[in-house]
Amino acid sequence: MKKLLFLFLMIAMAATTYAQTQLSTIRGKTKDGKRVKIEYYKGNVEDVIQSISYEGLDELQARVKQLKAELDDANKEVKRLGDASDNDELKRLRKKVTDFEKESKAMRKQISDLNKDITDLNLEIDQLRIGANVDTAEIARYKATLADKERALNEMDGVVAACNVKIDQLNQEVKILKGIARPPASPVIGLEVGMGPAFIGKNAPEPWAKDVNWAKMFDVYFGTANLTESFPLSVEAGVGIRNFNMSAGLAESSMTMKVVDADGDASQAIYTFRDLSERLTLTYLDIPVRLCFGQPLKDRVVVYAKLGLTPSLKIASSFTGEGKYDLEGYYQQWDVTLDDVSELGYGENLPCYDGYEPALKSFVLWGNVALGACVPFKNSPIAFNAGLKLDIPLTALGEAATSEDFIPGTHAAVLSQGGKAIIPSVELGLVYNLK
Repeated sequence: MKKLLFLFLMIAMAATTYAQTQLSTIRGKTKDGKRVKIEYYKGNVEDVIQSISYEGLDELQARVKQLKAELDDANKEVKRLGDASDNDELKRLRKKVTDFEKESKAMRKQISDLNKDITDLNLEIDQLRIGANVDTAEIARYKATLADKERALNEMDGVVAACNVKIDQLNQEVKILKGIARPPASPVIGLEVGMGPAFIGKNAPEPWAKDVNWAKMFDVYFGTANLTESFPLSVEAGVGIRNFNMSAGLAESSMTMKVVDADGDASQAIYTFRDLSERLTLTYLDIPVRLCFGQPLKDRVVVYAKLGLTPSLKIASSFTGEGKYDLEGYYQQWDVTLDDVSELGYGENLPCYDGYEPALKSFVLWGNVALGACVPFKNSPIAFNAGLKLDIPLTALGEAATSEDFIPGTHAAVLSQGGKAIIPSVELGLVYNLK
C-alpha cells in the first residue's frame, strides 16, 4: 500500500512539472495604467482570443436578428392600429416600444464591452510580440481576425442606430394614436382655382345700379413643412392670375353744378343723363404670401385656416362706357338759359364717354382669409382641398373723384370711391406632399 501511494505521488509531481513547462505568463500594463497578467498554454493563443471575441459577438448578432424581427412585428401592429383607438392595444404597443429601448440600451453596453475586449486583445498581441513567444505570421492572422470582428461591430452599430430610429418612429405613432401629438407634415406644392362674385360696394354713387360680376382666380404655390413641432403652422408663397369685372348703370339722372364757362362767365351747368353704363375689366398678376394653420397630411383629413397678403401687378385692363347727356347753362345775372351753344359745350344727345380712360393704379395690395379642409386620396401623396376665401383690397384700384366734382364721362362711377372690389369665392385645389 505504501509503495502504491508513493508511485501515485511521483506520477502527480511529474504531470505538474510538465504542465508548468507548457504554461507561459505575460505581465504588462494597459493604456489606462491597469496591470495585466495573462497565463496561457503554448500554441493556444487563438483559443484565448476567440473565447473573448466570438462569445460576445455571436450573442449580439443573434440579439440583433431577434430585435429586427420584433421591430418588424411592431411595425405591422402600428399599421394595423392606424384607425384604432383601443387603449389596451396602445398600452401594449407602448410597452413594446419601452422594451425595445431597454434592449437597445443593453446592446450598446454589450458592444462597448466587446470593443474594450478587442482593445485588450490588441494589447495582449503587442505583449506577445515583445515576448517573442508567437510567430509573426501567427500574430498577423490574429490581427486580421480582430479586424473582421471590428467590422462586424461597426455593422452592428449601424443596426442599433436603425433600431433607435425605429423606436423614435414607434414612439411618435403611439403619441399620434393617443391624440397627444400630430403627424409630421412635409413641404407641399399646390394649385388652386377660385370663383366668386365681385362686389363694388359703395364705389358707384346713388342712384347708380351696381352689377355683380364674377371673379376668377388661379395660383400655384409652395408650402413649407411645419415651422414648429408643437403647432401646425407653415408658410405658403406662390404666383397666380386674378381677373374680374366691375360694372354699373344709370337709366336717367339730372344734376346742377356751379361752373365758369369758356368765356369766363359764372353759370350753372344743368346735366341730364340717359342710359349710362360702365364696365371695367381688370387682370392682375398675384404674388400670394400667407400663413397656413393646419397643413395637409397624407393619412387624414385636415381642417385649415389661411391668413395672408397678396401684392398684385396690373397686366391688363379695359373700360367701356356708354350713354348720352343733355347740357344747358343758366346765367343768373341775365336770367337766361342757353341750350344749344356748341362753343360753350351746350347741346343735346352728347356722347358721355367720348375718349375717356380711367386712371388705374398698377399695384394693388389685397388682404385675404380662407377656411377649408384637405382630404387625401387613399395611398397617395396627393390631397384634394376645398374651402371659402375672402379677398379685400387694402389699396384703391384707381384714382377716385370727390362727390363735388364727379361727373359721368369725366370720371368713372365704378371708381368714385377708388374702386374697392370685395371678392368672396369658393376655392378648389390639389396638394402634393413632397415627402
